[in-house]
Amino acid sequence: MEIGFCGYSYHTTTYTFPFATTLDTYLIRLQTEGTARVVVNGETMLTRPGDLLLVSPGDFYELHVDTPASGDYHIFCTGSSIDSWWDAIPRERIYSINVDPRLLSLWQHITEEVRRPPSEQSDALIETLVQALLLMLDRSTQDAHVHSRPPVVSRMMRFIEARVTTDFKVADVATAVGLSVSRTVHLFKENTGMTIIEYAQSIRLQLAEEQMRYTKHSLETISELSGFRSYPYFHRIFKRKYGVAPGVYRTLQQKNEKK
Repeated sequence: MEIGFCGYSYHTTTYTFPFATTLDTYLIRLQTEGTARVVVNGETMLTRPGDLLLVSPGDFYELHVDTPASGDYHIFCTGSSIDSWWDAIPRERIYSINVDPRLLSLWQHITEEVRRPPSEQSDALIETLVQALLLMLDRSTQDAHVHSRPPVVSRMMRFIEARVTTDFKVADVATAVGLSVSRTVHLFKENTGMTIIEYAQSIRLQLAEEQMRYTKHSLETISELSGFRSYPYFHRIFKRKYGVAPGVYRTLQQKNEKK
């Protein structure tokens, strides 16, 4: 398998894919934050968090980020193993899936491996990791099909995602979807397995973790940009999730990047 590019992009300004082009590789792209306008073979789609885009060789592809704060994971690749995966079942152009931290962790692992100097890369390891990613994506699309959530819950999620860096209240979510607070809380928990606050925190932690890895912002600035009301609160929540303090986590990640 050949990886043309694999990584995470976070656009803080408007952006256009270098140029509209006919791809000679497969593209798998998962929107995790904000929105982006994608055009494939003349069809325009607005991707939101959780939207998985699948593009095959020969497709004409464009990407436009019209509003800032858009994040996505992506991998461009070719090879017989992904040919087999693609042909195994009929593939839709776009799916709506849960943004599973385990899936993102695997994507990050692949990114780290392909960034190593060629002499240090393990083709077998990269192949295995990509195969695992493809299988996890299949599981995610199957789960999304079987456990499709009510549209009102999706609207709640979109509302939260759009305001995750602000100090919104549960009552704001209820007002946005026209339900009582108690009904909103019940429906959200029943269909996502998380409370509204837990869901918002998971996105904020993901945003903070990505900025710690890919920006030079101070931890205090990252805390603020990610929507936490104070650095001590961010510190406590982050340590609870990752097992180490934010500063320790960032130092460990920097050491891993240099290896």
